[in-house]
Amino acid sequence: MTEEKITQTLTYAGFILVAFELAKGMIVNPIETFYKNVTFDEGMPFKSYKQDVLSRHKNKFEASLLYLRDFMQAIDAEDVMTIQALRKHRNILAHELPQIIQDFDIAEHLQLLEKTEKALFKLSNHRAYMEFGTYFRLNNIGTNWDTVKGPEYCLFEEIVQNIKFLEIKEKNA
Repeated sequence: MTEEKITQTLTYAGFILVAFELAKGMIVNPIETFYKNVTFDEGMPFKSYKQDVLSRHKNKFEASLLYLRDFMQAIDAEDVMTIQALRKHRNILAHELPQIIQDFDIAEHLQLLEKTEKALFKLSNHRAYMEFGTYFRLNNIGTNWDTVKGPEYCLFEEIVQNIKFLEIKEKNA
């Protein structure tokens, strides 16, 4: 195995670790922030973080995904499966890299990253709309909400571009 191949694989693994942490932050943090120190009035669709989110699964990440799918309808079942696949991929890289580094092929994982990119765009777009949509509507500011994305997603996009560059480099080596 060449030094360049090892460097590319380790760089890819680092990108995936960062990408997953960005995704996790986009999923868990906004929900926790929304519910933090808030009490909802009777008749509101929201109850409490414990009732609305944590009742869906014992794992906070899983519960947040289900909340975003079922309650907020920001993502669909395929998006949940894609994000779970990224999580599994991240865990394999984080825990089994020494065993798989020899035969690792970046190109095999590009489709997962492209699907993850689409799912995370939905989350980023949903979050931007939730945070700024009312302000824009009230102030009669027109915007194309189909294209709005947040800063975490922009960083994720950059990571995916770097991974594609690594894959091209690997292919040409």
